[in-house]
Amino acid sequence: MINRIVYTVALLGLFFLGYLSYLSTTLEFDNRYAHLLLADGEIIDAQVSSDEQWRILCEGHLPEKLATTLKLFEDQYFDLHVGVNPVSIIKAVRDNARAGRTVRGGSTITMQLARIIEGNQARTYRQKIREILVAFALELTMTKTEILHAYAQHAPYGGNTIGYCAASLRYYDKSPDELSWTEAATLSVLPNAPGKIYPGRSQEILVRKRNFLLDKLLANDLIDSVTHRLSILEDLPQQSNLFATLSPHLLQRMKQDQPEVFNHQTTLDATLQTNAVRLLSQYQEDYMESTDVNNMAAIILRQDGSIAAYVANVNCGSDCGSDVDLLRSQRSPGSTLKPLLYGMAIDQGMITPQSLLEDIPIFYNGYSPANFDQTHRGVVVAEEALTTSLNIPAVNLLHAYGTHPFLSDLQRMGFTTMRNSADHYGLSLILGGSEVMPLELATAYCNLSRTARGQMPIGAYHNANYKITDQNLSFPMSTGSAYLTLQMLKGVNRPTSEDGWQYFESSEEIAWKTGTSFGLRDAWSVGCSKDYTVLVWVGNADGEGKAGLTGIGKAAPLLFDLFKLLPSGTPDQVPSANLRRRNICQASGYSPSVACQQISSILLPKATDNIPICTYHQMMTLDVSEEYQVYQECVSEVRHKSVFSLDPIVDSYYKKSSGTSHAPPPYLPGCAQATDRVSILYPKPNAEILLPTDLDNRKEALISKALTSTTVDSLYWFVDEELMAVTRDRHELSLDLPPGKHRLTVVSNDGAEESREFVVLAE
Repeated sequence: MINRIVYTVALLGLFFLGYLSYLSTTLEFDNRYAHLLLADGEIIDAQVSSDEQWRILCEGHLPEKLATTLKLFEDQYFDLHVGVNPVSIIKAVRDNARAGRTVRGGSTITMQLARIIEGNQARTYRQKIREILVAFALELTMTKTEILHAYAQHAPYGGNTIGYCAASLRYYDKSPDELSWTEAATLSVLPNAPGKIYPGRSQEILVRKRNFLLDKLLANDLIDSVTHRLSILEDLPQQSNLFATLSPHLLQRMKQDQPEVFNHQTTLDATLQTNAVRLLSQYQEDYMESTDVNNMAAIILRQDGSIAAYVANVNCGSDCGSDVDLLRSQRSPGSTLKPLLYGMAIDQGMITPQSLLEDIPIFYNGYSPANFDQTHRGVVVAEEALTTSLNIPAVNLLHAYGTHPFLSDLQRMGFTTMRNSADHYGLSLILGGSEVMPLELATAYCNLSRTARGQMPIGAYHNANYKITDQNLSFPMSTGSAYLTLQMLKGVNRPTSEDGWQYFESSEEIAWKTGTSFGLRDAWSVGCSKDYTVLVWVGNADGEGKAGLTGIGKAAPLLFDLFKLLPSGTPDQVPSANLRRRNICQASGYSPSVACQQISSILLPKATDNIPICTYHQMMTLDVSEEYQVYQECVSEVRHKSVFSLDPIVDSYYKKSSGTSHAPPPYLPGCAQATDRVSILYPKPNAEILLPTDLDNRKEALISKALTSTTVDSLYWFVDEELMAVTRDRHELSLDLPPGKHRLTVVSNDGAEESREFVVLAE
């Protein structure tokens, strides 16, 4: 009989243990945590959990003060029982029966954790028995330390605040490790009745409970009398603190990309991020009021590619695009790609920083870009063309470099949004005809700076394991060329075409570039110091253009104010191993020819070779006065002299811009080749022309024709002093002219010209 009883008890015990083991495998905690964005251990942004609770994942151990106060208030014998305290249950049943209502509970911390896991079901005896069984299961599978931590992690602390980390941060704005005894005591009494008392509600009851717990701490010699008296005097927090919202767009991106991570560690500098947000908000408020520009964004990269500040937009109110992450949006880059082209052209030996580039009206298969200021300079030094962001020299340079290789180079740099063919973009690629992501543009400039210092390119990132851009990048520019490009962009004495540059001062040299997209939709400014790259974008998220929205006017001031937030670095070192001195023609910036009069030397990339020979200097035969060109057969005495000259069409624009002419000396009358001439075949002088209409009742164009000598390969066509086209080989031009009097002038490379006046008649 006894053996049967023992066997039955043992069997029931095994079944009980088996059931507890089964329970332990089915127990799940609510893991719907809030997402936090952390910088320097500080929360700079936060989003509630999917059930709109501030349930923050507490990583690490439960601080000793909280562990002590929780056990002393909720379960003094926590370390001794196995999940259930029979004495407490008996006392609770007795006292509640005497009072006729619930006046005390008998639940242990383990049982309260079981109740949380069960979803806080209605209090019934059946549910209580299940919670006891769950408590046994918890004690079977977890240590006391783990149980206490889990309880503190998932217990309610009032309102929608769940867990001790959320409570410590929301009520005291500090880490749980920094809590005082009175703060720990205050938090430890909250889970007892979280719906009734918490900071800001039922303060008198909360003070009474807190002080009761402080008395117990004193009675158990856990604090001394001085600490007790001071703790009693401490005030309660009056309300919940709001979390900072300094980078919501970055947090949203990281939340989407890493949904299993809740505490997102970043490389952001908390102080810098705070100041950057403040600065952008000030500018945005001013721009909204003055120019109706709503949005702006900025990013600051360290030299190693880590993000120090990330402001993807600023709060401009409702319905103005505040939710758009502008650092990841696709926008027209304006002129910001020009330095990359200039740098690679230097590497290819196409130009030097001192090379003269033509700046006259151009036509490429119907494409006729213009400079932003609608003027032409004839010729301009490459460095000046870049710092003043002239469009025509850049388009000519891209035409010579090739749109296909340039697009390929940009894609190798990490620009992922240029998915169309080079033919699709055409020459407008260099003027903002594509779309770029500001984040990738900042990364390209950061890599330009890294390359200039002999470092490998790197994708921007915000923690060690999460790259924003593909790290398999290459930067198709040499160290020497990258260095020279940055030196050009440092041009301190900016020309007057960029009015206001002198107000943008910094404690160190900054290589910077502005950009403005077509239609005044995007204003850019991006700059590199030795240790940082800063990019600013200003505009409207919906793409609406605004008068005055330019890079120099709106983005550059903010760029330099952001640089003022950064520490100054040491001056750059010249990468001597990657550069060598090369002789150039001082006047033209190209390899000197035998006719060049003055030679100077400049630093160029070590591998750069085959720089074009100067064509601006020519040995000419002049008369004794050196005022006319002659043929030696025409006169008895001549002078052979090197002359710097510009093509007639180039010189005409140079003279108009500078007031100085570099036209070659004219031929001495009677001493020029008769074959060097231009003849207009049509229209005839003083012709009156009635243009016919086609079948669609549209006026047909006037077809003008000209002849040249065999030594001339290009003709420049002007109508009413405006350059219309340049023809080669076949000299015909279709002119769509309004009724009235017109003057047609055709000029050859050699300066020969002919003009005709004619009248287009109205019907």
